Amino acid sequence: MALWLIFAVMTGAAVFVVLGSLARSRTAGADGSEADAAVYRDQIDEIARDRSRGLIDEREAESARVEVARRLIAASERGGDAPASASTGRRRIAAALSLVAIPAIGLGVYASLGKPNLPDLPLAARKTEAPDGANVADLAARVETALAKNPNDGRGWSVIAPIYLRLGRPADAATAYANAIRLLGATPDREANLGEALFAAADGVVTAQARAAFERSVEGPQPSIKGTFYLARAAEQDGDLAGAFSRLKLMFANAPQDAPYLEALKEEFQRMADVPALQLPTGDEAATLKTPEEREAFIRKMVEGLDQRLSADGGDLGEWLRLVRSRVALGEVDKARDALAKAREKFGADGRAAVRLEALALGLGLEGRGA
Repeated sequence: MALWLIFAVMTGAAVFVVLGSLARSRTAGADGSEADAAVYRDQIDEIARDRSRGLIDEREAESARVEVARRLIAASERGGDAPASASTGRRRIAAALSLVAIPAIGLGVYASLGKPNLPDLPLAARKTEAPDGANVADLAARVETALAKNPNDGRGWSVIAPIYLRLGRPADAATAYANAIRLLGATPDREANLGEALFAAADGVVTAQARAAFERSVEGPQPSIKGTFYLARAAEQDGDLAGAFSRLKLMFANAPQDAPYLEALKEEFQRMADVPALQLPTGDEAATLKTPEEREAFIRKMVEGLDQRLSADGGDLGEWLRLVRSRVALGEVDKARDALAKAREKFGADGRAAVRLEALALGLGLEGRGA
């Protein structure tokens, strides 16, 4: 009963809204559309600022940009002069019809299609639901049509660029970002996004053009996090592992305590360390280990054997890196630090080896923040 009372109140409110609209002259059509478009463009800028501050991740930012882009297009399509106000007689007829039609149609449709007992879709599920691919492609086509009519719309280029990336069209995304920069001006985020699109278009290679964009993105008082990350990748690509590590280490040290990219940096440090995988049992040997406890005991035995062999024979850098990581995986942090110290004594004079050891220490949390 309470549900139907709510519906009645809502229906009455809808009727009064319609009557109020009919009573006023509709003279603000074009101005309203332009104001809506301005609001949506401001929202796009706000999404970019939230992403740069690390308040949302890239997936959330992309979904938000797609939704705002859809609304921006709709607002842009509502152009033209507002129609002249209807005559008094027509407004009266419309008012009478609204009093009857809105409740009748609304209740009738809900009676046949409504499901008042259907549970809500959880907010978490709605936030993680990816935009439909077909809808994204359709959105891109509509933005392209709008840009064909107005190629100097910088906001339009900034809207379609991430959509191109989502559709696997990085070269088109790079062109769109370049146009947005040309028309709206350069910002650290726009330059970093341009570099990322060029990086993707080159199949994961930081080209000279991409490097230039990344370097521009880190100039000024608020350097781009993304630009810094890719410049480190470029240095590593050129064989300068120490330079790459230094960039990321500085970013890691200066990051806010709740920065969402800290874990990604730790993973990048571990990738830089290039630790060989521990050779786990396979085949008949693995089949004998039936329980998690048996498998863990077997791995502990392997790690202990590796530790004893390295202590006796020395071993190579990869084996010491493997020992450190294995100790951490087993929860033996003190033993991991002890192995790290021994490895540094043995390989400390080798600059590249020293970088790999320090990168692993930061990536595993043995040193640095939170250690």
